[in-house]
Amino acid sequence: MNEVLLFPAVAMLVFISASIYGFGFLNAEIGFWRSFWKTLPVGLMAVFVAAIGGPWLLAVALVLSAVGDYFLSRDQSRFTIGLVSFLVAHLLYIWLFWQLTGPVGLGRGQGAMLAYALIYGLFLWPRVGEYRLPVLAYIFVITIMVSVALYLPDGYLMVVLGSFSFALSDSLLALEMFVITNPKTKAALSRAVWVSYIAAQALIVVGLSAVLWP
Repeated sequence: MNEVLLFPAVAMLVFISASIYGFGFLNAEIGFWRSFWKTLPVGLMAVFVAAIGGPWLLAVALVLSAVGDYFLSRDQSRFTIGLVSFLVAHLLYIWLFWQLTGPVGLGRGQGAMLAYALIYGLFLWPRVGEYRLPVLAYIFVITIMVSVALYLPDGYLMVVLGSFSFALSDSLLALEMFVITNPKTKAALSRAVWVSYIAAQALIVVGLSAVLWP
């Protein structure tokens, strides 16, 4: 199967598997199928990137993200492992984005992102308990990822939007896990987290593929 046929086939599989998880298993009890459907969409993206010879940094970042998805689909005792998997994935995204950037300097976008991270970090500080250090480390890393993405040259708009969607998803996840207690609100937030997360990964993959291997 050539790349022309592979892309829509994988895109359809990603959409179907993400929808199955989002509408069928998102708030289900912890079990094999819940973990399977949560891990599959980004795992498929990783296979696609590897199959078409995409950047190895992107492929490994997607694999680590899929690993993070698996651990976050288990009980809360696996949360830190999942968080570390995503943290390393973001470090790889930073490395990849940095290789593609032009001249850098502190701009308004980076300043706004840093201000948001500081305010949100202070808001979460008294609420995350034993997860304080890993959560704040994660905020620091994703802030750098978004800031570096803002340095990308013209043509990478989808990648920039994907990085912002990642920041949105993680912000909502923190609210769901550590702030909101109402079950209905938590359920609605969890769906918003999933949609913005899948959108983030897809925007980054499609945005990079359109420029690096059109």
